[in-house]
Amino acid sequence: MEKEPSSFEKKLIRIKESGFWDAFRFTKDGHFKSTLLIYSFSLSFVFIAVYIACYWLLIDPIEFGLREVLSTRLLTLAESVLPAVLGTLICSVFHFISHEKKMVLFTYGWLVVYLVILWAYSFVTFNAEEFTVVAMLAKRFLAPPMITGIAWALLLYLRHRANDPFKKYQSLPDWQKRV
Repeated sequence: MEKEPSSFEKKLIRIKESGFWDAFRFTKDGHFKSTLLIYSFSLSFVFIAVYIACYWLLIDPIEFGLREVLSTRLLTLAESVLPAVLGTLICSVFHFISHEKKMVLFTYGWLVVYLVILWAYSFVTFNAEEFTVVAMLAKRFLAPPMITGIAWALLLYLRHRANDPFKKYQSLPDWQKRV
């Protein structure tokens, strides 16, 4: 006689049967079903580390170098935007070294997912005052990298799509295609 599965085991069975996790599984040949999804997920942690490093390394030099020159609001803006721009430029290197030009866009998609999860968790967990502090920090340190990163990655991807030589080759009639 077989024992009935526990509620935890039932949840695991439901997750297994749902199909979402199929993208993370291997095919019969031993390859991932969606390498773009896997690689962009992994690359998202690299992007987070790059942005943290940029903010960590640049906030103090910006503060000490521009304190006498800029007003408090402009200094705060510079401390938010300059590390985000540098982090975006560093992360855009992956666009040029990757064969899959959608990789960087998908990586920023993962970062948006993390941001939504963080926002929802903060909304549910914290009271109004704490949530206000989280929103202020998000506005200062999370929004600039997301805005600059997504805009730059989208610009690079659209530029690549417009200049794609393979796309031009496919549009040629068959008699003009040569090997």
